[in-house]
Amino acid sequence: MQRTPQFITGEFTPRHCFLPDDEYGRCLDTVVKACSDVLVTDASGSKVFLGQRKVEPQPDWWYIGGRSKPGETPEAAAARNVRRELKLDLPLERFEVVANYSFVWQFRQQPPAGNGTADISTVHRLALGDAEVAGAVFDEKEYAATKWWPAEDVLSGDFHPALKQAIRDVRAADAFKRLRELVVAGGADADVATAARMLVETAGARDAAVDALGGADGAPVAVSFANGRYTYRRAA
Repeated sequence: MQRTPQFITGEFTPRHCFLPDDEYGRCLDTVVKACSDVLVTDASGSKVFLGQRKVEPQPDWWYIGGRSKPGETPEAAAARNVRRELKLDLPLERFEVVANYSFVWQFRQQPPAGNGTADISTVHRLALGDAEVAGAVFDEKEYAATKWWPAEDVLSGDFHPALKQAIRDVRAADAFKRLRELVVAGGADADVATAARMLVETAGARDAAVDALGGADGAPVAVSFANGRYTYRRAA
């Protein structure tokens, strides 16, 4: 199971302020921003709830989420982003860290759009019920549509590879939790061995998928999107 510990050294007081687009754009030219994103699933993890964004840097099906603020834990930032984007007020323990990703984008919403932006994203899994999703209120300025997708359709379809990777990371996290629960409960050795094998196989499939995209040996994966299709290759 992933964790993102926060270490606060000395006394820190957040000093949040709003930056106009031109000033924020200059900041984006010089810093890598931290984001807390959320892959919404059903209880079983067999379906994922995605938003079709209208705005850069990813105007397509994507996570719920956004940037973190100084001093926030990743879980607190994820909960705040869900309150902002879905109007759902949920406790922090509902947000489970599953991965940390690095993103580099050609375009951004703030001018000059072609300067792009870069993020470090902590991705969380949030399991929601149908009633909770039905009560969500989406920002129509940011989302063109929302939809429950079968996880297998995302894995086999034309979606950004980071969404596919998050589903694989969720499955690996679930396999680890099953193994840990068996060990803590004093489960039979045969059951523990079966769960351990499942964890190794699930994590292996996750890592092999990155290698197949061109990301073997830690190389970045170059992603292109044109005519509604994604293509991937090993970055030069």
